[in-house]
Amino acid sequence: MKKKNLELNAIFAVAEEMKKNDGEDSYYYDSKEGHFFLASLDGCGGSGSKRYMNFSGKTGAYIASRAVCGGIKAWFRESGEENTFYHYIKKALSVCEGYADKTGRIMGSLAKAFPTTVAAISGKSNQGKIDAHCLWAGDSRCYMLDPNGLHQLTQDDLDGEDAMSNLTSDGVMTNVINATSEFEIHHKKITLDHPCILLTATDGCFGYLKTPMAFENLLIGSLMEASSPFEWRIALNERMSAVAGDDYTLCVAVCGFKDFEELRKAFMQRSTFVLENYMNSQYDPNLLWGNYKLEYSKYL
Repeated sequence: MKKKNLELNAIFAVAEEMKKNDGEDSYYYDSKEGHFFLASLDGCGGSGSKRYMNFSGKTGAYIASRAVCGGIKAWFRESGEENTFYHYIKKALSVCEGYADKTGRIMGSLAKAFPTTVAAISGKSNQGKIDAHCLWAGDSRCYMLDPNGLHQLTQDDLDGEDAMSNLTSDGVMTNVINATSEFEIHHKKITLDHPCILLTATDGCFGYLKTPMAFENLLIGSLMEASSPFEWRIALNERMSAVAGDDYTLCVAVCGFKDFEELRKAFMQRSTFVLENYMNSQYDPNLLWGNYKLEYSKYL
């Protein structure tokens, strides 16, 4: 039997600022010649709260997410090679430092110049498979969603927290892009051989929900309400806007489905299962998480 071609079907972003023209998230998505790219970035407002007059009084977090996003955009268009990703980010940070006014000091041991997270997926369709390369730093995440459920692909740079405990604990970020100290860009490569949805998300997408199961329900519940990628994007934004307490950014790539109706049908059974077993259950959410995380954490 001929393998199904897992080409890109749709790609889009859902994003909203809590304070218009002052949000600290950024994003980029693109595709070319069988290669697609998603990136969600979240400027770290606590450690990057210093404001720079040479950047219209914007915070270091605001500047960082946009500058690094610009560097990543240049990387995808000019290079796309794994070994140059870090260097494009460092170049973007050096431009920030070079243009920034030097008045004032960054106060406190946790403060950093131009700090931001990133979660990115570089994907290629390859002989009936998808080669997905995740690149990340911080607590923004890469995910894969298929009819078996939602799967977190990247490990948060937080001390001792998982997706459930992090919703109620204020974990300390152990690694973040910045111009003050050394940082690491993590890499992870996964080959997928079935139709799926790949996503990158800042913590504003999932951090204000009660459980990780609720995030999956938000994703596929909104899919069930739509009849096109455009309608799905609107439904996603409406659902996230109703619960978010921070800027949020979600980038989405749909791969390997014949059309949108096939995509919806593929997730109908899963949508019902999540509603009945997790959203409408009377059991302790922590007990439910113990069962759910077996599939959720499959790729961690």
